[in-house]
Parts: sequence; structure tokens; C-alpha cells
Amino acid sequence: MFGLVKFIHLINCIIFNIVIILILTKKLPLKRMVRKSKIIFWIILISNIFSATLQFFCLINLDSNIWYHLGADCLGIIGQSTLLIGVVWMKLIAEPSPRPMKILAIGAHPDDIEIACGGSIAKLCDAGHTIVGLIVSGGECGGNSSSRRIEAMKGAEFLGINKVEMMDFPDTRLDNFVLEISKQIETVVNELKPDIVFTHSVHDIHQDHRAVHYATVRACRNLSTILCYESPSITQKFQPNVFVNIEQYIDVKIESIREHEDQNKKSYVQPEQVYGKAIFRGTQAKLKQAEGFEAIRINLPI
Repeated sequence: MFGLVKFIHLINCIIFNIVIILILTKKLPLKRMVRKSKIIFWIILISNIFSATLQFFCLINLDSNIWYHLGADCLGIIGQSTLLIGVVWMKLIAEPSPRPMKILAIGAHPDDIEIACGGSIAKLCDAGHTIVGLIVSGGECGGNSSSRRIEAMKGAEFLGINKVEMMDFPDTRLDNFVLEISKQIETVVNELKPDIVFTHSVHDIHQDHRAVHYATVRACRNLSTILCYESPSITQKFQPNVFVNIEQYIDVKIESIREHEDQNKKSYVQPEQVYGKAIFRGTQAKLKQAEGFEAIRINLPI
């Protein structure tokens, strides 16, 4: 009997330790799969450490009452079942779109897309749309250009963006290259033929953002839907009239911004500020959390 009990405890201990290793090494997919991923991560980790410790204690104390051993096993099974139900309940579920679209998201700098519309992009990715990211400069004046380019790829991959193209125009001087930027954007537009384009607003104090806005509007002059997103440098003239519900995706947005480690000291990338802006735009749209956009024009498929 005790040989069987010992074997069961050994197997359980191994399983719990495997789960701990998987949780620690595969943390990134968990962050992308569920809401409140940070809380879920710590609950799963702590519960598995507790269960593994309990199983190990039972393994080295086989002289204990048999009911004690059965209780430890039952506690582990109930705990893991509860966690599994919790993960399924918190899993991000996006309804597949009946009409998959092609979407182009354009940013002046490597982190602009994640900061401004990361929640919407992640939601659209999960709904089955094809998304291409276009980044105009390496952001060398605001940090380490090499690091920022790598982080841009990581952030895009985390969101689920299918492809990212990096241009090489000089950071902070994009207003001197509006025509050239427009021509390169137009090349991408002609190849992709996007249904929706996300870009910067003209109501922005950053000259690079305004330059990308003007370049985008010119390059996308024949497209029916252009949405201008909200960057940290927008002015009070930014008045969104289109909103996307990101209640389930606010944590995904924050985690995608965290991929840009080179910029993590800046105030506008801090989680409380990202949450605050999403709550504010959500209040305007009668939602819990939202991202707001100015529509240059919009085609509603109704």
C-alpha cells in the first residue's frame, strides 16, 4: 500500500514541478492568452509550489496516517482543477470575423503602435484579421536604436501582428521627408490593399507624428477607412469619434508596451497611465476601457 502511495506522491511531485518550470519559462504566452495575466501567473506559480512542497513532504513522511496522504492528493487535484477552470474562464475570446480584413498600422517610432492602439490591434489579430505594422524611424534620438528595433519586433509579435516593416528615416526630422515617407507608405498600400489604416493624428505636438499623419493621408487618399490614434503627445484638439472596446485587452496592451524595455522609465508607458487613459476613453464611449480614434473617413459595412 505504502509503495503505491509513495509512487503516487512521486508522480504528483514531478507533475507539479513540471508545471512550475513551464509557467516560469512560458510566461509570455500566458500573458497573451488570459486577462489579468499577472495575477493568474502568481496564483498558478504559488499554488504549484505549495502543492509540490506538500507532495514532497508526504513522500518523505510515509509513516503518516493514510488519510493525510489522501487528503494531500485530493487537495492538489481540487486546486489544479480550480486553476484550470479559472484559466479557461479568464481566457481571451475574440469572435472570429466573418469577413477577415487587411489592416495597416503606421507608427513614427518603434513603440507608437503599442502605446496608441495596442489593445485594438491585439483584438483584431485574435479575430482573424491580417495586420501589417509599418514603423518609419528607429527612434534613435529617444533611446538605443538597435534595441528599439528589436523591441519593436517583440512588441509586434506579442500583439500578433503578421508582419512588421521598418523604414530608416531620421528620428525627430521626419517633417523634412513627408513626400519620401508618403511614397514608401503608398508602395505598401498598393501591395497590401488595406481595409483599415491606423496612423497618427494631426492634433499632435510631436513633429514626427504630424509628418507621418500627412504622409499617410496622402498615401492612402484612395482608401475608405483611416483612423487616427491617440499618442501621449496629442493636443486638446484631439476629439475621438470612434471607439474600440479593449476591456479584455487592456492587460495585453500593457504587456506589449513592456516589451519596449528601452523606454520603460518614461511616465506615459507606466501601467497606471495606460489604464487611466483607457478608462477615460471608455467613459466617453459608455464602456469600461476603450481606445479612441479620430476618423478621417470610415466605411461601415452595414
